[in-house]
Amino acid sequence: MRIYKFKRPTLIDDIKSAILTALLKNKHKKNSITLKHNTIYVLPSTLGVYFSVVASLNFVMGINYQNNLILFMAYLMFVIIIFALLLGYSNARGLTVSFKYAIDSFAPQTPQLVWQIEADDPCQSITLSYPKDLKNACYITRVKNEVIKCQLSLPYTKRGCYKLKPIKIASNYPFGLVSVWSYIQPNKAVYVYPSIIKTTNQKHQNLVANNTDEGTEKHKGDDEFESLITHLPEMGLQRISWKHYAKTQQLLVKQFSDFKSADAQFDFNLVTGDTEQRLGQLCFLVCQAFESDINYSLKLPNKLITTNSGKLHHQRCLQALSQVGNDNE
Repeated sequence: MRIYKFKRPTLIDDIKSAILTALLKNKHKKNSITLKHNTIYVLPSTLGVYFSVVASLNFVMGINYQNNLILFMAYLMFVIIIFALLLGYSNARGLTVSFKYAIDSFAPQTPQLVWQIEADDPCQSITLSYPKDLKNACYITRVKNEVIKCQLSLPYTKRGCYKLKPIKIASNYPFGLVSVWSYIQPNKAVYVYPSIIKTTNQKHQNLVANNTDEGTEKHKGDDEFESLITHLPEMGLQRISWKHYAKTQQLLVKQFSDFKSADAQFDFNLVTGDTEQRLGQLCFLVCQAFESDINYSLKLPNKLITTNSGKLHHQRCLQALSQVGNDNE
């Protein structure tokens, strides 16, 4: 028996996405937003819709049965829902939400966004949520004359680079009868780096270990005496060891060495395993080289990052590793 699987229609989602894109325009695409009349949206919540339906039924019953008590209850319920709409708008107005920075992660950990929230007037029951990820939403009970920082986890666990979608700022204050919301969409991408896998490539391990333990590689120079070699005709007389000549009657020349850190080279083709395993091993090597403060380069199938060191170089290498063969949203 053949079982057919039908995909969920995406027409409604496409319509919602188009409306949201047209709605956002440029007034929500920023790193900081202060909620005001042109960036706040207010509608009855699901509970508010049911409440309004009951009020309407009471109104119809009161007219049909000419019952003043039922009519009074209907009017009172309408007043409550209108009052809730006005109070919900007033509660959110003046709230400032600012994006501070993103915390990238290593798979399968999720990246996070750090936010700063402040308001001059009391603001109740605020929620920050990412699309289709309410379980990781950030809930704030009350904001008043203070700066609150919160972290919002994103639903990304696979390696890649992800451009941020609109983050929803919402409140159901008061009574849960209304939905007051707005959006903020920072122009920022977050990265999920490959999982760190200890490499089995002995060449790479030795290279990093030698730099970590000894931290030096010998090069011909003038820093430190290393050995004596036989004098050749083309050599000058400046470095002849006259002390040894006096003892042995042989012309010996002093050879010096300076000591410089060796540059590590990490190559995608020199590690083993499938793509994810190779990237995980390279990620391990890059992190180890960064901790050892040595110069290193990274060679990937579609990119070459030249030799350098430091935090920015480390971040650049990790970002390149996260994007190998990936075209994430």
